[in-house]
Amino acid sequence: MFVGRREELESLETAYQKSSFQFAVVYGRRRVGKTSLLHAFTQGKPHVIFFTGQQTVASENLALLSREILGDSAAGAAFPSIQVALESVFEHAKTERIVLIIDEYPYLAESDPGISSCLQTLIDRHKDTSKLFLVLCGSSMSFMEHQVLGHQSPLYGRRTMQLRIDPFTIFDAALMLPDAPIERVIELYSVVGGMPLYLSQLDGTRSTQWNLEHALLRQDAFLYAEPQNYLLQEVRSPAIYNAVITAIANGYVRSKEIADVTHLATPQVARLLDALIELRIVERVTPVVKATKRQVVYRVCDNLFRFWYRFVPQYAGTIEEGLGAAVAARIAKHDLSTFVGPAFEEVCRQWLMRQVVESELDVLPKAIGSWWGTNPNTRRQEEIDVVLEGADGELIVGECKWRNEPADVDVLETLMRRGTLLGRPIQRYYLFSKGGFTEACREQAAQVNDTRLIDLEQLL
Repeated sequence: MFVGRREELESLETAYQKSSFQFAVVYGRRRVGKTSLLHAFTQGKPHVIFFTGQQTVASENLALLSREILGDSAAGAAFPSIQVALESVFEHAKTERIVLIIDEYPYLAESDPGISSCLQTLIDRHKDTSKLFLVLCGSSMSFMEHQVLGHQSPLYGRRTMQLRIDPFTIFDAALMLPDAPIERVIELYSVVGGMPLYLSQLDGTRSTQWNLEHALLRQDAFLYAEPQNYLLQEVRSPAIYNAVITAIANGYVRSKEIADVTHLATPQVARLLDALIELRIVERVTPVVKATKRQVVYRVCDNLFRFWYRFVPQYAGTIEEGLGAAVAARIAKHDLSTFVGPAFEEVCRQWLMRQVVESELDVLPKAIGSWWGTNPNTRRQEEIDVVLEGADGELIVGECKWRNEPADVDVLETLMRRGTLLGRPIQRYYLFSKGGFTEACREQAAQVNDTRLIDLEQLL
């Protein structure tokens, strides 16, 4: 089932309709749905060559590319070289619109290191006369950003567009779980995140506990092995990366804390964190406003990795004994609500940004995230779950409560008090609550200008 990606499809289609030479670079993490997007884009188009690079020798890739260009009727025939094969496509595209997609381009480049220089030459020679729509697609974030888009690449400056394909937000994730109630959609999203392939492993008609048992906490489940398999594909020495991710998932969020708990040298931890950030597994976080160097923390931003490294190492032996159902029941009863909390905060930030996009909120965002710092009066740490800073210095703040009880007046009062710690006027306050709001809270909010109460029905 293909859902979402409306803006990406519109961008590709707009470029396709120009009929002149176009060169699109499409990249993103494995499992994010790049290939599905490109298949959806090419649906119904008359002349499409869709080649997927293989992790093999150049001669095998040449044979496969030749078959895609020449068709099944030319079985056994092959071009003498990849350059000649691509030259033939550029030539044919002088008279008709041809879409040439090279998926998993890093694999092709690995087997033929001169391919980028070859494409550079062909583009420079034919771009003014060719109607080719060329797409290079890849899952290696480092390769695509440095070896295709980077200034050191022979292809630098030749692209006409680039699309970084990110995981689904909660809104597109909900489209993949159409039969799930809103609370369950958020719970499942907090467990597997926005990767379409991960979401496709779930059953929205079943409880969150059932999905934990059957989709994640069984040795034969695809998602059970996915984080480890992903690291094996992307990094050398996965063991030390495992140690760093496990530390962050269990609350050690500063680089020195991570170094201490993993017994790794601080410079090595810094390098590992940089690599994990590039892989979009970990992110570096600071308060949105009034940040200091000492406030830098790291968090696991991929929800499946956050779940896996929080729970699976702890219960691995039990799961391997076939007791995944008991583990799922324990997590659902004792840990799920707390675990969902940080993901719910991110869902609320996504909702706020959607309000901006849909012109429901009149502000041009400069940054969005959270805030934490020391209250100078009490000397205690304080946090604000949602902070949106506008380009003109406006501040919008919010508090997120993932609990069954309705939020009461004290939640609103606490948010307003913490807002004063930012040292600027607050344009609007938001309370987000799974359990709704007490009547007293609603009455108080009605008396405070620019205060909004958002429940789950309003979120999704």
